[in-house]
Amino acid sequence: MRKFLNILCLLLIEALFLPKQSLALSAKAQTDKVKVEVLPAFSQLQKNAPLDILVKVTPLQGWHIYWDNPGDAGLATQISWKLPKDMKIQELGHSAPKKYDADGLVLYGYGESAYWKYRLITTALDTDLGELLLQAKVSWLACREECVPETVLVDLVIPLQNNRDERHPSQFWQDEALKAENTFPLKWKGKSFFDVQGSKLILNLESQHKGLFNQAENVWFIPVQRDKIDNIAIPQLGQDGQGNYSLEIPLIDSSLELLSGVLLIENTHQKRAFELNPIYQSGLKSLPDIGESGEESFLWVLIMAFVGGIVLNFMPCIFPILSIKAIALVQGAYNQRRARIEAIFYVLGVVVCFVIMASLLILLRLQGEHIGWGFQLQSPVFVACMIVVFFIVFLMLLDIVNLKNPFANKVGRISFAKQKLNAFFTGLFAVLIASPCTAPFMGIAIGYTLAKPIYVYYPIFVALSLGYALPFALIAFFPRVLLRILPKPGKWMSVLKKIFAIPVLLTCLWLAWVLWHLTNSPQVAENELIWQDYHAQKVSDALQNGNAVFIDFTAKWCITCLANEKMVLETKDFAELVKKHNILLFKADWTSKSPEIADALAQFERNSVPLYVYYPAGKNYVLLPQLLTSGIVKEVIK
Repeated sequence: MRKFLNILCLLLIEALFLPKQSLALSAKAQTDKVKVEVLPAFSQLQKNAPLDILVKVTPLQGWHIYWDNPGDAGLATQISWKLPKDMKIQELGHSAPKKYDADGLVLYGYGESAYWKYRLITTALDTDLGELLLQAKVSWLACREECVPETVLVDLVIPLQNNRDERHPSQFWQDEALKAENTFPLKWKGKSFFDVQGSKLILNLESQHKGLFNQAENVWFIPVQRDKIDNIAIPQLGQDGQGNYSLEIPLIDSSLELLSGVLLIENTHQKRAFELNPIYQSGLKSLPDIGESGEESFLWVLIMAFVGGIVLNFMPCIFPILSIKAIALVQGAYNQRRARIEAIFYVLGVVVCFVIMASLLILLRLQGEHIGWGFQLQSPVFVACMIVVFFIVFLMLLDIVNLKNPFANKVGRISFAKQKLNAFFTGLFAVLIASPCTAPFMGIAIGYTLAKPIYVYYPIFVALSLGYALPFALIAFFPRVLLRILPKPGKWMSVLKKIFAIPVLLTCLWLAWVLWHLTNSPQVAENELIWQDYHAQKVSDALQNGNAVFIDFTAKWCITCLANEKMVLETKDFAELVKKHNILLFKADWTSKSPEIADALAQFERNSVPLYVYYPAGKNYVLLPQLLTSGIVKEVIK
């Protein structure tokens, strides 16, 4: 009995003292086809305080309703308000439509919940009235097999509040407001223009969303104005490679003086909508078809992948091992024919490993994983294995450990077969130790594959692998060039091995540092500069406030990243530049998996680090080279 009384007291206290504004207030109306809810942000109305209201319209059991422009058939959903005197209401936005194909007709509307957001503005409010009545009249055409026009009246009674206490929307309303925002079209970042030329509409778009269209499978522009465009026609998308795009859309009525609408961009992973209000500008031209320009750029990307593969050989964790192997190859006891065959098997091992990595990237990305080049170094187990391997190589270079070939005393085909197998696995191993590094040109080439189908993905990785294997193959096929440079075999080779052991040991220490960061919470080091953790919303807010922004996409396992930080980003000159130009710094650390950072890289057509992005105040972003110098950074920022 006592327990029951305690619970009853708690309920009474809650009912008496719980602030009324925290309670959710709503009004509803429903037919057998569509449900309507009117949801105010607060349960009470204050004088001179605006009130945000959501109208949620949900089609039921397979019915759908229509957008402002219903398409080839249908009626637009309309909402009108009956308000008390001296009150105004303005629409803040509503859900973007979806495109439906129905028996040869194209329709624009909603098959799921759609939202309209309004702001009620009060001026001369008489709080002595006690409460106000707001009435929303919602009309729609509901269609399934048949179409039925319907109208409902929703009455919302809101109590008035005399005092100006601090108010907070209910959690229920905040959740609904978030759902609504996710359905609203985004503001287009960049300029947009339109022109009417004969029977076609030309849209020119300056985009700050780099790579947005390259990843698109379908692009549609839906004007608010009805019966203007040919809804069933597929727009022709063009680009100039400089962030400018065009859409060419057939018209059925060329009498267009004003234009506004929604741009829908769809790919396998997501659908995005942007609000467009283009300005009229005569003489616009359609840009080259994105497919044609893509073919031209594909050849250029293949070249960049090939060159990036060559440069990859000169990274500090790779160069010592391959150098020793190359010297042993040209000064070995076996003949030149066998050296060339061994080189061929080395190339084969490199290509096979790159193809395997490409396949893993494709498979994991199709399963929704946010990964990119060097993804295996986000695994503590893999990094630990690499530490062991590199440490064994270090001991071998110092002649402390000697892993003997079990076939070393045999001759003939068995011994030679072992050499070929060794060469093949050397190629595999060479790719694994190169995976943390991103050479110049290589990042652009691999990033290009993000938006492309599999038949484009593999040629890029094969070109990268051939470039990576080329230096070793050339040495094997033309050994005399290297022999002219090198002295005769002798004690110098032992000394060189010990010298090359130093960067291999440093690689072990670096991998151990990476492993520590993967298995421990990162500690924030004191620095003259303040680097904020990257969050897309933080960057967006900073840019909207007119700040200059510098983003460092990095990882602890990326050697190029660490070199750039030590030589440029942690210097006094860089600190002075940042302070002089009031730049906000963001560090996107990709040491461990991060879907948000992976998505951000994809927006810049990258899936590897390093990447450096600079937004001057009020201007479009600039991508910096992967290898930084103080001069380059200074020139870009100035």
